[in-house]
Order: sequence, then C-alpha cells, then structure tokens
Amino acid sequence: MASGDQQYLVCETCGHGTLPPRQLCPACGSTELTQEPLSERGEILSFTEISVTIPKFHGETPYTVVLAELDEGVSLTGQLRDATPDDIAIGDKVVLGTEPHDNETALITFQQAED
Repeated sequence: MASGDQQYLVCETCGHGTLPPRQLCPACGSTELTQEPLSERGEILSFTEISVTIPKFHGETPYTVVLAELDEGVSLTGQLRDATPDDIAIGDKVVLGTEPHDNETALITFQQAED
C-alpha cells in the first residue's frame, strides 16, 4: 500500500475478498487467489479516538482511527484525517489514502468523502 498501488486478494473459487494477503481463502480454503485493484472508497463501520498511544505515535494524540468497509467488502483500519469524532458517524463515506510516517512505514489514512 505504501507505493500507492492498493491491492487485495479475491478467491477464484468463491469470490471472497480478503485483506491482509493470505495463502488460503478464509471462506473456503482455496489457494486460487488473484490480486485485484482496491477501490479508494468505503463506509465507516466503527471509530474511536486514541488518547494514549505507543511511543512511535507519541505527540500525535489525540487522533481518530476508523474501521471502514471498502466497496469490495474488505475492511481496513486507518487514521482519519481532517476530521474529529464529532464530525463523523457510522455509515459516513470515506476515501482511502496513505502517507509516509517514518523512513520505514506508510500510514493508512481515511478522509471524509465529498459526495
């Protein structure tokens, strides 16, 4: 995801989509999995505000983490950007993104979708 090339796996046997990548389909056990492009749009399933965090994110609190189901049916968690918990609700539309966090990792992020 860090490269901006978001992919997920789809089972050729049952059609189940999955993230993170696996060697077996969690729905049917098939090994016939193909990579497909992941859309950038989804819907908030849940969210929480983080006030105490690990040292890697020290100084960034508070921040909001959302669990979003993307259009393909796979779910991801990421930090919400440019909004607070007071600005969002379960069911709101979001857009997936990534941003560099340090020299080694990219951070999965979401922003409110402009419909």
